[in-house]
Amino acid sequence: MLQTVERTIISKDWFTLFFVITFCLLVFTRFVFRKQFGLFLEFLVSNKYQNNFLAKQEDLINGFTTLLFGIQIISFAIFGYVAATFFRPHLVNTPLLFVKIISFLLFFSIIKYIIEKIIAVILDIEKYVNIYNFHKISARNLFGLLLIPINLLIVYWLDGNKYVFFSVILTFFAYNFIVFFFLLKNHQKLIISKLFYFILYLCALEIAPYFVIYKFLIK
Repeated sequence: MLQTVERTIISKDWFTLFFVITFCLLVFTRFVFRKQFGLFLEFLVSNKYQNNFLAKQEDLINGFTTLLFGIQIISFAIFGYVAATFFRPHLVNTPLLFVKIISFLLFFSIIKYIIEKIIAVILDIEKYVNIYNFHKISARNLFGLLLIPINLLIVYWLDGNKYVFFSVILTFFAYNFIVFFFLLKNHQKLIISKLFYFILYLCALEIAPYFVIYKFLIK
């Protein structure tokens, strides 16, 4: 005997609004920072973007990275919201859930970055941390761009599929591992000279925070 399963339908109107905002930010970034954007897209296959950054000795936080960071936050927030409401349907009725997710991502990223800078100065590894943060932020900004078409498929076509969610999550971890591997490979002499402090930094600010978040989410 067939059983009726109640399904919560989520309005896609506000998704469309945020996708439009994302595309506007992307077009604006591409128009204003044409050359830098071209180099950025080659981040995983070429050192040109990194060499350009190091040669100009630019601040890590600038107009270009800020715009890309905005796109990244929106992309991660959309994916996080859709995944959360798919695996926990009751969360659909949570007031301003998307706003809470995007606020958390912003707050977490900003506070974490500030703490990283403080610890880097205390441990005298600011130069190493700046290079590490450059790679990490660039990699996640690029993943934020790659997540745009995936979010479009999930929201408007696939309409929720656990295999897609797990595939994206596993891809994200594999992607970060590959980026970290190339970081170690390209700057091994620099990192080895401060290896103890670098490992301490990774444990304190890259592993511990995400472990705490994971424990919080599974409760």
